[in-house]
Amino acid sequence: MMIEASQTDGGGHSNNLGQLVTELLDFDHVVGKAMKFADENKETLVVVVGDHETGGLTLLDGSLQDGWVFGNFSTNDHTSIPSSVFAYGPNSKEFTGLFENTEIFNKIMKAYGIQK
Repeated sequence: MMIEASQTDGGGHSNNLGQLVTELLDFDHVVGKAMKFADENKETLVVVVGDHETGGLTLLDGSLQDGWVFGNFSTNDHTSIPSSVFAYGPNSKEFTGLFENTEIFNKIMKAYGIQK
């Protein structure tokens, strides 16, 4: 299954911090459900990756307790900031370190022992 948080890109392009926060909280909720499923299923690998960073957001202040965040954008375009990859579940260790995002497919195949 693939789930996309497509509105994060739009929020970055429009420098809309509220849109980014709302979309990321929704996405975090879905990832949490996927991780819970992986814990119960024991055969599910959860991989979370962004295809690029948009907006160049720098978080300057915030409060988890009070539910607010303050930040500044450096652009309304894509940046050269590397995309992070997070993995959880069987063979998630295959996703550590730095690698080209085009390697994610190969890493998923390897994690499940599938030959190309």
